[in-house]
Amino acid sequence: MPAVLRLVLAVTTLTVFWLALFVSNAANAPADVAPVAAAAAPAGAGGAPAATAAESEADAARIDGLLVESREAFGSGRWQDALEPTKAIAERFPGQHVYLARLAEIYNKLERPADEAATWELFMDRAPLPAEACPAVGNAYRRIGKYDLALSAFERCFQSDNKNAELAFFVGLGNEWLTRFGPAEEFYQRAITIATSHFDSEVGLARLRLHRNQLAEALKRASAVLKKSPKHVDALLVAGLAEQRAGHRAEARVHLERAAALSEDYFDVHLALGVLDYSESRFPAARRRFEIANKLDPKRNEEVRVWLERTATVKATS
Repeated sequence: MPAVLRLVLAVTTLTVFWLALFVSNAANAPADVAPVAAAAAPAGAGGAPAATAAESEADAARIDGLLVESREAFGSGRWQDALEPTKAIAERFPGQHVYLARLAEIYNKLERPADEAATWELFMDRAPLPAEACPAVGNAYRRIGKYDLALSAFERCFQSDNKNAELAFFVGLGNEWLTRFGPAEEFYQRAITIATSHFDSEVGLARLRLHRNQLAEALKRASAVLKKSPKHVDALLVAGLAEQRAGHRAEARVHLERAAALSEDYFDVHLALGVLDYSESRFPAARRRFEIANKLDPKRNEEVRVWLERTATVKATS
């Protein structure tokens, strides 16, 4: 996996409509319940029997209860408790894309990426700004190994807002996931054209040089980002990997340990440090790094397995 995935956590495009999810129940109630009242209007001649006033009130009360239950559970991080009432609300009001956004976020927290991706797709069909599903929809597809669908989602987002540097960056990233380095470079460059100080895309270009084993150029580009943004974790990772591959272990360790200090749960950083420790015969330290990486992302355990096997007889340092 490209190391730049950590950048996804820092990108938030949902600010506007998330505000609507946490307004007071009193403010929400009229808008949320209005469709219920409309559905309860008397049927025309020859139509289905009209709902009684009591039935209409009961339906409105049920929906209001679901809204409260969903919002309170979501707000307190009780994701499993929030799931069913949120699903019910989204089904009851299919045109209200904010409920789909909430449902997709719940699936994300419950680590159900297939359901998350499907829900974001519904959001993209119904929301006035479908790009607000990015990068979450692409990331969900990535977690289930559907990189082609991730790229497709990113491309649709960019088509809806082709002056957005972040969206151009994610199209580049999606291409990089598929090892389509030419298109990846094109979109990283496009992002930089839109926003000249788009560091994530600068690091993307550095990483492409690393893919091509152009170590000096990769280090040069990563170092240029670090001069302007010293805590850019992905730039530190690329610089560390470039130094390591060039045989400059001491310099590599400085970059990688700084990255680990800034982002303790970064799989790629721990794996890189483990390999570096192993190359310096620091086997207990290497074992600890490999165990940490394995726990951080079990889906990538094939990348760690060989190193765990090599250090199987070593006791990891605490």
